[in-house]
Amino acid sequence: MAGKKNYPARIARAALGLRAQSVRTVKTWWTRRWLQSLEDMRLGARLGRGRTYAADGQVVELTRGELDGEVRAQVVGSRPEPYIATLHFSQGNERAREEIASAISSEPMLLGRLLTGDLPLEIAEMFRTRDLPLFPAGGTKGNYDVTMKCTCPDWSRPCKHIVAVLLLLGEEISRYPMTLLNLRGIDLAMAHGTDAPCDIALANVAATDANPAPLVRRLGAMPYWRGFAKFPETLLRIAAKVRPVALKAAAGESIDLRH
Repeated sequence: MAGKKNYPARIARAALGLRAQSVRTVKTWWTRRWLQSLEDMRLGARLGRGRTYAADGQVVELTRGELDGEVRAQVVGSRPEPYIATLHFSQGNERAREEIASAISSEPMLLGRLLTGDLPLEIAEMFRTRDLPLFPAGGTKGNYDVTMKCTCPDWSRPCKHIVAVLLLLGEEISRYPMTLLNLRGIDLAMAHGTDAPCDIALANVAATDANPAPLVRRLGAMPYWRGFAKFPETLLRIAAKVRPVALKAAAGESIDLRH
C-alpha cells in the first residue's frame, strides 16, 4: 500500500508583507505600459495568482539596488521558508545611458516633470531611438530583457512569486516614474541634488490643504504598504482624530493629551 502523501501546508492569507493597493487600477500611461508588458508575457493563470499574492501581503521583503538594476524579494509560498525572487533589469551600454541623462538634463521642462512624478513621452522616445528598453520586453516566450530567478519549484518564468514582485514594483513606478530610469542605470535626482518626487509634491500641497481629504487623494496609494486597510482610508481616519487637536494647538489653546 502506498504511503500517505504529504501535501504542502495551506498558504497563510494574512501574511504581514507588502500589500498592493491598486493591482487593477491604471491612472498613467506608463502604468498601462508596465501592466501591458506583463500581459504580453502570456502568463495565463500566473497573472491572477500573482495579483492575489501581491494584494494579500505574500511579499514580505523587497529591496532594490541603487543603479545596478537588481531587485530581490522574499515571497511567502507553500513552504515554511519564503522563496527568494531575484530580478535583474538589463541596462544597455554606458554611452547610451549617458546620452539619455544628458538629453534630459538639457531640457529643464522634461527634468522638472520627471522629478515631480510625471514621465514625458519624449523620454520613452529617447530610450527607443537608442534601442534601450524602458519597460520589460522580450521576443520569444521566456526570452526577456529582465533576468528572473526564483527558488520555488515552478519552472515557469516569471512564476507567480515574481509576478507579485513586478506588480508591487509597478505601484512604485506609478507614483515615482524615476524608478524606471533607476532600474536602467540612470538616476537624475541624485545627480542634480534634488528632493525626491514625493517630497516635492508634499511641499506643494501641505501649506494649502487645510482639509486632509484632498491631500490624501493626491497622495494616492502608498507603494509597499503593509497595512490590512488601504493607505488612504487609514490616513484619513488618523487625520480626522489628529486635526482638531492640531488646530487647538496651533491656536495656542491648552490640550489634554491623556485621551
